[in-house]
Amino acid sequence: MHRRNINKFQSKLVRLATARVGTTKKQKDTGDLDSTLAKRVTSECDIEKTIYEFYEELTAACNESFRTQLATKKATTNGSEPWWTEELTVMRKRLIALRRRNQRTKNNENLRAYGKAQYLEGKARYALTINNEKFSSWKAFCNLTPANNPWNKVYKKAASKRKTKTRSSTLRKPDGTKTKDTANTLRHVLEHFTPEDNKNDDDDYDHRRGRLQSQLPINSSDDKEITSAENRNAIGNLGNKKAQGEDGITGGIYKSAFDIFPM
Repeated sequence: MHRRNINKFQSKLVRLATARVGTTKKQKDTGDLDSTLAKRVTSECDIEKTIYEFYEELTAACNESFRTQLATKKATTNGSEPWWTEELTVMRKRLIALRRRNQRTKNNENLRAYGKAQYLEGKARYALTINNEKFSSWKAFCNLTPANNPWNKVYKKAASKRKTKTRSSTLRKPDGTKTKDTANTLRHVLEHFTPEDNKNDDDDYDHRRGRLQSQLPINSSDDKEITSAENRNAIGNLGNKKAQGEDGITGGIYKSAFDIFPM
């Protein structure tokens, strides 16, 4: 990330956080704003609401400061195969047309046989062209990859050891609707697999003991507040160019946000 983009991101985040808090006067530094946000977090009963609001500000500042890389037209049209060409697209369309023409010819046996022969010939030519394009693409890939490392991309590709990104799929709810995003899917999974806390089900001794332990005072001698140094160490261990989720927010962005709002 360019330093100019980082400065722009930090100024955007400060502006959005200031608008969220409701401060009208211009802040001389981020210390007062950070203290205000820290007091709001400690006094807020619904901590998830505060976290979600700050996450919205963080996402908005990223969208206004950093450039988002979109998929190319070739990748969206022809998929992720590097060997696919426009010639194959034309051949596939012609092959589909020949197959449909042969299927719709029913009253003339000679014409149907001639159409079937044309379709089989086009299918064989289409398969041969695909094999040739695959081989040419693989040969070009091997020539572009340096041969000084025996465990390079060629080896990983041939051994099927290249990692592919996976996305969480949606789930169907009992009412028939589907989850919209990853957060909604995880929330539905937690609600489904986490049992409800019902006192009528406390027949076992361990359940009763667990309920008694859960009703102990929260502010006990064993509870210690998380310090700013611990937060800094946890955020400092994140990779600068690695995103922790599907939102694309990298560890470097979190570190930049923590520099102005250490709390």
